[in-house]
Amino acid sequence: MHAHERRAPGGEPAPRTAARDPQRPRTPASALPTHRPDALRTLQRAAGNAAVARALAPADTARDPRHAPPVQRFAEGEAAPGFDKVSANGGIAIRGRYEAYADPGMITAAARDLDAQHRVAITLERGAAVQVGERTLYRVLPVYKDAARAEAATRGAGRAPEGAGHEPVSGDSAAQRNDKRAAYLRSLADPPEFKQLITLTQRITTALRTRTEPPGPVVDRLRSDAMKLAVATMGGGWAAAKFPYPERTGREGLTDLAVLMPGLTADFLAGLPAVENQESLVHELLITLPNDCQGAAAQLIGRPADGGLSVRRDAPAVGENHFADLTGAAPDGWANHFAAVILRDGHDSLTYEAAADRTGALQHGKSLGYFALYGRAGTDRSFDTVIRAQNLAYAARTAPPSGTDGAPT
Repeated sequence: MHAHERRAPGGEPAPRTAARDPQRPRTPASALPTHRPDALRTLQRAAGNAAVARALAPADTARDPRHAPPVQRFAEGEAAPGFDKVSANGGIAIRGRYEAYADPGMITAAARDLDAQHRVAITLERGAAVQVGERTLYRVLPVYKDAARAEAATRGAGRAPEGAGHEPVSGDSAAQRNDKRAAYLRSLADPPEFKQLITLTQRITTALRTRTEPPGPVVDRLRSDAMKLAVATMGGGWAAAKFPYPERTGREGLTDLAVLMPGLTADFLAGLPAVENQESLVHELLITLPNDCQGAAAQLIGRPADGGLSVRRDAPAVGENHFADLTGAAPDGWANHFAAVILRDGHDSLTYEAAADRTGALQHGKSLGYFALYGRAGTDRSFDTVIRAQNLAYAARTAPPSGTDGAPT
């Protein structure tokens, strides 16, 4: 059973953590010291040389075309010079994943609608102007309504508290946004998760060195902390593939965790160069979103009162969301997809969303959110039509390689 097919209390589908494919080739160990000169020394002090050596054992690193970067999630081809899609009425245009432009009156009206909905955490601001055909459109900038909303979203996502200081908030000056973006990029070079991994490894090894048999609650708490940290750093697929099962108790259970932690830390470090490169592509200060479409929608707009997020809406209003149930549509695809609507132009809707990617190394990031433009329901530009096609492409790209057992991640 796919992890993302589990149902949470209240009938909502459980958040689909985009797991890292356990078959994905690991970055060679030789790449790690060039990225973090002191990282391996710290890990060796915490877990021991032998454990680190096992974790960094060479793996097959032949390039696999299945693991190419995700394709952009909108139709190819220019709708206007320099843009990828333009709404039927010409009031919205998108370029690449991270740029959306709209009529200034539409931005003002959408911001007013978002501000009026208390459950919604974000509003819109107007950025730089561009010429799209004969119209002047302005950059659409989703921002938190206030610092308190940014802090609540950061806590709710289980991220380090200091991450709230990297989020765009209504009223920020251009200089403040630039400072926040620079601070965020610096944080990628010394992520708080690395310290958390080392601290947890030290707690496990300390408990293992005691002469007395470790109490059951102590082992359970350490295992729970390790599981949460594994999911936060590497995704549910990594945890499902690598966590020891069946769970053992006492000293044997601690030994299993002591063997696990160096590998978890090494895999996290191996992905950091790709993460830094991916995040550096975002030149505007965007909102940090999870590698999970439902979690992203809930973080941005909360849960609408008329049934929550899992309601199909042919023409969702600003502050509502698109939803598609994809159960059974593709064996290795998504179970569903959610997209928060932040602006409308007639029958067309602009969304700010994220899409789960089980092969991604990044579990939270500013590059995970993207803009998409959908047309009227029932057309080839509709949310349902576009997402179903993208789901098939995603399933084909991330399916287990032939010759494996094909077990879902």
